[in-house]
Amino acid sequence: MPAYDEAYLDSMIQKTRYLFKLIARNCDRVFDVIREYMEGEYRERMDDGNPLYLNKTPKQILGSLGIRIENDEEISEAYDEFILEWMADIYTYMQWKWNLPSKDIVQGVGPAELYGKYYPLHEASIENGADKLRKFVVK
Repeated sequence: MPAYDEAYLDSMIQKTRYLFKLIARNCDRVFDVIREYMEGEYRERMDDGNPLYLNKTPKQILGSLGIRIENDEEISEAYDEFILEWMADIYTYMQWKWNLPSKDIVQGVGPAELYGKYYPLHEASIENGADKLRKFVVK
């Protein structure tokens, strides 16, 4: 059973994509910050389907982590933002589809590991890619 109403899924995907790009543009430890977010209270409340948290903006989420962003930061040269968007899609879909805690997902497939799995998994649909990665989370 999905974690929350499907009506929230697209906005959660878009929000998480933007969040990961903001992290890449404003943080030195990108994978550590993504992990901190996925294991944090905001994400836990989102996992529970709490509308107050499902409707938070990426800037509010980063603020809760003590991160100030600069809106004029350039595209990250260190990280491929397209891969970060794909990671956001995978993490969000896995959590929603199977109602898994985000902290369990990120412990099973960490951000650096997932970034490295883009090739060849990006060839598959998000659904198929998530299904292939599920074995690392659900044991």
